Amino acid sequence: MLPRLFGALVLAATSAVAQNSSASYDYIVVGSGAAGAPLAANLARGGHSVLLLEAGDDQANNPNISTLANFNLATNDEKTRWDFWTKHSEDPERELKYLRMVWRKTDGSFYTGLDPPEGAKQLGIWYPRAGTLGGCAMHNAGVCALPADADWDIIVNKTGDESWSAANMRKYWVKMEKNEDLPKGTPGHGFDGWLSTTIGDTAWASGNSDIRTMAEQLAEATGGNKSDLVDLAKRDMNAPNPERDHDTGVFSLSAHQNKEGMRTGTNTYLKATLADSAKYPLTIQLETLVTKVLFDEKAKEPTAIGVEFLEGKSLYSADPRYDPKVQGKPGRAYAKKEVILSGGAFNTPQILKLSGIGPAAELKEFGIPVVKDLPGVGERVADNYENNLLALAAKPLNGSAGPISVMLQTPTALANKYGRNIYAWCNSFAFEGYWPGYPDDYGAAEYECAFVHMNPKSQAGYVRLRSADPRDTPEINLRFYETGADQDLTEQLDAIKTFRKAFASAPSPINPFNELHPCPGAFHDSETGTGAGAGCTDAEQKEYLKLQAHSHHVTSGCAIGGDDDAMAVLDSKFRVRGVRNLRVVDGSAFPVVPGAFPVCPTMMLGEKAAEDILAGA
Repeated sequence: MLPRLFGALVLAATSAVAQNSSASYDYIVVGSGAAGAPLAANLARGGHSVLLLEAGDDQANNPNISTLANFNLATNDEKTRWDFWTKHSEDPERELKYLRMVWRKTDGSFYTGLDPPEGAKQLGIWYPRAGTLGGCAMHNAGVCALPADADWDIIVNKTGDESWSAANMRKYWVKMEKNEDLPKGTPGHGFDGWLSTTIGDTAWASGNSDIRTMAEQLAEATGGNKSDLVDLAKRDMNAPNPERDHDTGVFSLSAHQNKEGMRTGTNTYLKATLADSAKYPLTIQLETLVTKVLFDEKAKEPTAIGVEFLEGKSLYSADPRYDPKVQGKPGRAYAKKEVILSGGAFNTPQILKLSGIGPAAELKEFGIPVVKDLPGVGERVADNYENNLLALAAKPLNGSAGPISVMLQTPTALANKYGRNIYAWCNSFAFEGYWPGYPDDYGAAEYECAFVHMNPKSQAGYVRLRSADPRDTPEINLRFYETGADQDLTEQLDAIKTFRKAFASAPSPINPFNELHPCPGAFHDSETGTGAGAGCTDAEQKEYLKLQAHSHHVTSGCAIGGDDDAMAVLDSKFRVRGVRNLRVVDGSAFPVVPGAFPVCPTMMLGEKAAEDILAGA
């Protein structure tokens, strides 16, 4: 009889499950995030015994985690937080121009800024991930924006596999979505799935407030009509109309939450599978850090047969509660069919390399026997750029609303096949990147348009081993702007100018705005609406955007590719090339970042991978 874990035990127990370390399952899934959770649940629902291993515990009853609006608190919560320290370039001097550089003070606390106290150690640029049941879908802002059709076509073109076509991928969205706002039967959406989606209350759009006034300016600046704001605020950014990827202006913001504002998705789907009366053969083992994949030593070609792990709390050094003196209890589990890595874009490349799969020279450097030389593991890492226009109004702003979504296709965008290249969210808030304790609060007059720049021209980041210790974090350098820098910065500056025009058009007494960045103190000319700034040249603004860009959508370190691509790690069915019975199903599998927010596309990967596996692919 296989060990089982039901809903009540998920909350009450951690390592008190799957105690038989030599247990055997059909499938072992490593990581319970956006892809791993639906993959494990669907394989179990398909009748296969599944062991899902998660390094963290279950924080679903933690209000910082369960209430989506608390996402800032969730990201900072030590109960789920994993701290990765990254670089944006190979230039140490450039790194020290990043305003939110983080240091460790001699008393163990953090300092953020460019004037650290004596004795402080430079850590890097904070890149928080989540170590908890449900993964990063449990601490994100929950935005469910589907990528452009062209993002899926990239995989079709690389592999020839038509199952990756946008039309086919849409069916996974329809299958998993439970839309709670649109009329049932609306084309392109699902209403019976495991992922509740809502757009929140849009009553603000018909009210009388400063927030509504600013939304009207944004509508006008992006080619809309402010008299249509009520309809624009409900506009479906995920509608399957033929021109969707070129539609611009104000939209609703779709999020994976229910009508009560509770976070839905990975954790809730796993719980529903465990609690189902069908008694699906799913076992979840929490507080279990996978250290490497095991291989059949007698097989002619590398064949995965299981994993090694350490059981215990906070065993990974990214965990703020990590104690190097706590070693953990070693164990093993075996897979009769496959091992599937879904640890995320940082941890999956690390696990592969620790297992002997990756660039041979790097593995040999750390004394790791080479199982399969795959030079693409941990390379060509991708991320979107994020920046913002932040200003203070002439008075405190009244009214409230969820963030207002704005989609742009800037006039200088080269990627016309992708269409929209900017996804912004605007409101009375401040978001300037990530650092421990973020964000700063500038008071009730603050107003910002933060944005994601999609389809960046550079994809040169890497995730490399720092040591052969599986508890150590890898070395991560995103290597922003290695190629195509001026084009990317021009597109971002075009977006800034559009938003600045909206700020400049706001009536008194909201205006004049005092811009904080990228052009501090900029005066906005309400006559022309140009917002040209006070002494800031385009070159100066681009330099600011280059140095202060941040991100949190990392993908692609184990990318799917064609047979002719020496750097491809996976084939189109998620199989690790040259290795049997081993797949990677998470954001690292994408050849490029899918759209503005990868979380829901990554959930779609979990759905697709489960279907492929159940079909015998």
